[in-house]
Amino acid sequence: MKKTYIICLSLIILSSAWQQAFAGWPIGKYRSIVIPSFNYYTSKDSWDRNGTKVKGADGSGFTSYAIGLYFGYGLTRRMDLLVNVLAPYQSSKLVTATGAVTPQNSSGLGDMQVGVSYALINFGYKSYLSIQASGIIPLYKNTNRAIALGYGAYGGEVKLMYAGGIDSKLFKGYYNLEAGYRRFFDFDGPNVLVYSASVGVPVPGRNQVSVEVGGQWASSNNKTFSQNLSVNRDFAFTKAGLNFGHAFTRRFSLFANGFYTFTGRNSGIGYGGSLQAIMKI
Repeated sequence: MKKTYIICLSLIILSSAWQQAFAGWPIGKYRSIVIPSFNYYTSKDSWDRNGTKVKGADGSGFTSYAIGLYFGYGLTRRMDLLVNVLAPYQSSKLVTATGAVTPQNSSGLGDMQVGVSYALINFGYKSYLSIQASGIIPLYKNTNRAIALGYGAYGGEVKLMYAGGIDSKLFKGYYNLEAGYRRFFDFDGPNVLVYSASVGVPVPGRNQVSVEVGGQWASSNNKTFSQNLSVNRDFAFTKAGLNFGHAFTRRFSLFANGFYTFTGRNSGIGYGGSLQAIMKI
């Protein structure tokens, strides 16, 4: 069972902390951002197609570890080039009808997302409305893999982002709103709606804290449910997360993120976290 930010169900949940800091804001002409990350996700129970909780068998479960790399480069003051790739290691334990526990593992490069982000308009250079278009490229084949790393299909995504700062007498911080559509170019799709909303505040000591609520809603003619959540094509989930960041310098920061998926359909009931190093070049 699993999930992915770029594409596999578990890893999509994991790659959110860099978005809290930069999504929606232009990087700046000829400037770069490099974000290596370590991501973790685990799930035992799940929701069925009706959203009813299904308890996993004793000894069963799914765990995913992933190393990620995000790169952003400012082509102009408004347009940025974005590249994101994850390399997961997945471990699944299934329980057979006889009660035997069957462990399975898979690892390798996952999906790569390449695209551009363009700032459509700014409001006093304090908030930005941006659009992002990207392609999804599988860097793997599922042939002879015990656990599929994803759909193994090309895809595309279009996303709107609205981000800005809040500077009032009562509250100082920032916000980020996102809504997008993702399509995998396979007979069974799926078609996926993605969404998130986050609010962050600075705290003493060059720190910041943010909260996020987000998720996905996917539809497909293929309603089959698999304990390997990365291959389910008709699903939904909503997660809540808490992020903490510390700026060591103006060019180097660390972010830690924790989340829990609290509702869903054909998806896992899981939790996880990530750690990102944000480097401005």
